Amino acid sequence: MNDAPPPPESTAQSAIAPGPMAGDTGFRHLHPLSIILKSAAAIGQNLIAIVVLYFSVFDRNIVYTGLVAFALSAFIIGVMTLIWWRFTYQIGVQEIRIKTGLLRRNNRSIPYDRIQDVSLEQKLGSRLLGLATVKLETGAAVGEDGKLDALLLADARALRDTLRDYKSGIAADGTQPTAKEERPPLFAMDNRRIFIASLFNFSFILLAIMGAIVQNLDFLLPERVFSLWYWADELDEQAIINALSVSARIISVVGVLFSIIAVGVIGGIIRTFIREYGFRLDRVDTGRPGFRRRRGLFTLTDMVMPIHRVQAAIIKTGPIRSRFGWHHLQFQSLASDGSGESDHSVAPCAQMEEINPILTQTGIACVTDDLEFHHVDSALWWRDAILWTAVFLSIGIANGLLLHPAAFGLVLLIIPVGAVKFLNWRHHTYAITAAQLFVRRGWWRRKLTILPIRKVQTVDISQSPLDHPLGLATLTVGIAGGSAIAPLRINDIPVSLANTLRAKLI
Repeated sequence: MNDAPPPPESTAQSAIAPGPMAGDTGFRHLHPLSIILKSAAAIGQNLIAIVVLYFSVFDRNIVYTGLVAFALSAFIIGVMTLIWWRFTYQIGVQEIRIKTGLLRRNNRSIPYDRIQDVSLEQKLGSRLLGLATVKLETGAAVGEDGKLDALLLADARALRDTLRDYKSGIAADGTQPTAKEERPPLFAMDNRRIFIASLFNFSFILLAIMGAIVQNLDFLLPERVFSLWYWADELDEQAIINALSVSARIISVVGVLFSIIAVGVIGGIIRTFIREYGFRLDRVDTGRPGFRRRRGLFTLTDMVMPIHRVQAAIIKTGPIRSRFGWHHLQFQSLASDGSGESDHSVAPCAQMEEINPILTQTGIACVTDDLEFHHVDSALWWRDAILWTAVFLSIGIANGLLLHPAAFGLVLLIIPVGAVKFLNWRHHTYAITAAQLFVRRGWWRRKLTILPIRKVQTVDISQSPLDHPLGLATLTVGIAGGSAIAPLRINDIPVSLANTLRAKLI
């Protein structure tokens, strides 16, 4: 029996070749079809410019416009071909090397040991051609550190899987893995569930698109179309409008508001379907255990989020959503999905009985019935309410409105502001156990953050000039991968309590 000690991890991994591409010493080009994809995208981005030239410079001369469009297309295709030719990559034994640049060449080496995440992305054109983009992230920069756009889908998947196997010390012998029966997903959304989620995602994407079109084609519109005074004069001259009663005018205004809301709802439905279509979350046990998330209508993203990189769980809901039991589960993670999200969606529209099994996979415990939450000091709402009241009164005094009917409008504004402040205070609570910190915030946008104490990086205690007289402080908890704009905070608690919490968290 051989009792020799096993080799060190670095030695063992150095002998691992990453899959079927191991030992490749030559540099490769991306798939030639990527020239067509990138050229089509660049030409599409210049269509508006061509339309502008057609109506303005060329005075609707289709011949000149066609010549310019042909020359521009030929130039773009030539540049994209040159970029494709100068972009090469090499799959080595222990690293990936990528050479880029037309005039100034850059040779980047990405060791397999440094790669933290590998994600796949397929835009609509790539899906039709069977291609995919591989994004490599090492944590050394924001976003991906290496991008191979585009590879055959089979090669992209093989590269992703072998890199994950390499991280786990699994040697690749070049043989194809045995097919396994696909397990049911941890969470998935059909079209009905996506529609329910879209009802809570109000969006003005349609207005933004129309605004962008109008901004680029404003030369086709009358010069005074954006003047408010012009429209005010036009409305004053309309006898039909002047003949309307006060109630009819109010109904008209309400109708306009409902139209805007309808546009926002429709925009939310469109945006949600484009982003969440085909949403599926699976458990991945090959390599390092993690979650595999696939979603997208036009752009299909396929990312794996390692469990060990999950820092905290975030459960979002609202007063309407909570009445129907719908919640949105996100993970704050060091992993990157290339979409710019600071928190990664793992269950956009789920009931708590669907969320609990997902949390169990990460070792994060959800809220139990016997968990006691504590309110922060009531100064969180009444102090801000007094400050806003002082602001409104100052505006009234500065404009001489105290005896004017408009003063009643300022008074009425104080009521909803104070009500919102009070509700936000009522929903700002916290709880702590031996293993986790729970923080609830927000009334309209309710957010529960569950943070394992072992993931805490820093704890800060701060006091504003308004906190000192009341003996209050704000506790800020630093989390790896957390947002610097909206960090995890417990506002307005006694200083002594803040020090006690800090001692428990550190």
